[in-house]
Amino acid sequence: MQMVQAADFQLRVLAAAVTPVVLVSAAAILVSTVNARYIAISDRMRSLAQEYRQLAADPHRRQVIACEMVTFRLRVRLVSWAERALYASVACFTCVALIITATFWRNVLLAASLPLFTLGISLVAVAIVLQLLELQHANRTLTLDTEDITPPANGRHC
Repeated sequence: MQMVQAADFQLRVLAAAVTPVVLVSAAAILVSTVNARYIAISDRMRSLAQEYRQLAADPHRRQVIACEMVTFRLRVRLVSWAERALYASVACFTCVALIITATFWRNVLLAASLPLFTLGISLVAVAIVLQLLELQHANRTLTLDTEDITPPANGRHC
């Protein structure tokens, strides 16, 4: 009977450890997506900086680029913080999986798993909010880049 209880305990521990491992995979996919976003924004910033520095650039276009760069700098900060939060969540989920697995040897560590798991989920939520803010600013840069074709609806500039 004791052998069955030990096997049941081991299976419960392994099943509990699988949840954070799945979340590590999900967070890793989000990290990849956010990283691609960061690369796209930084590449666009570099190309705009190059265009701005050209001597033949139209003064109005240079002003638009300067306004866009302000927004791009904010966007790149938001994306980089989202990426940091996601990496931290991966670390939390990995620690939870290790702690749950370590309960074979030390049941005392189990108390730390729920706070770490909650922190990991919270960090993913923070990253999602940061990405939503970045998306809002992405709309602003598109408006700035195309306002000479279609004026902004609210009449604002920079």
